[in-house]
Amino acid sequence: MVDFAWIPEHTRFILAVIWSVAGFACYYFLSRNDSLPGRFWKINPGLDIRIKQVLLQRTWGLLFLGILPAGFIVLQFREPLTDYGLGFSFQAPPPWWSYLLIPAILVAGYFSASTSGNLALYPQMRIKTWTPGILALSGISWIVFLIAYEFLFRGLLLYASLTVMQPWTAIAVNCTLYAFAHFYKGPGETFGAIPLGIILCYLTLVTGNIWSAVVVHSVMALSNEWFSLNAHPEMGLGRKESR
Repeated sequence: MVDFAWIPEHTRFILAVIWSVAGFACYYFLSRNDSLPGRFWKINPGLDIRIKQVLLQRTWGLLFLGILPAGFIVLQFREPLTDYGLGFSFQAPPPWWSYLLIPAILVAGYFSASTSGNLALYPQMRIKTWTPGILALSGISWIVFLIAYEFLFRGLLLYASLTVMQPWTAIAVNCTLYAFAHFYKGPGETFGAIPLGIILCYLTLVTGNIWSAVVVHSVMALSNEWFSLNAHPEMGLGRKESR
């Protein structure tokens, strides 16, 4: 017989799914607005508008994927953020094979960086001349953005799912929404997000926090940006822009 009894965990899970979808939608549509960077960031008129655009996109991500979900957990669920993977203690160390992910990511990123599909998207800051300062600014903003990104998917969504379903079912739900979040980047990243999502969810559940996922995702993003910058025929570190 089907049990239709409603428990508080159902409400928590449904609200987490709604916020994950709505929060990501807000981030996505605001980040695609090309007119906002010039309006918001007038404090540094010398900074290239294309840099401002990417920094504002990542700021939207920090707000809608990280800060607001954290406030939602504390104020609505009335639970500590450590229950959603934002603690600094490890219930278990990452498995041995996870340490092989970093060299695997670096090797795969090196060989894929020069493909036309990758260079059409990365580096995200579409400027010809990169300075060490811009490289550092992009790197820091990437890491901050990815902490928020992982907190939404591997924090709020994953741990709320665990309250009403088994771990592998929760991972399946998580990876489905995670793959859809990459849909606008094309089929390569959409389908690639599925195995990556499974690994990041597993590491999160084994260790009890999101930090292993953040490290893996950050290495992937930063190495891809650096390899893409090196491979791009019209961009480079210290390269002079043609007039």
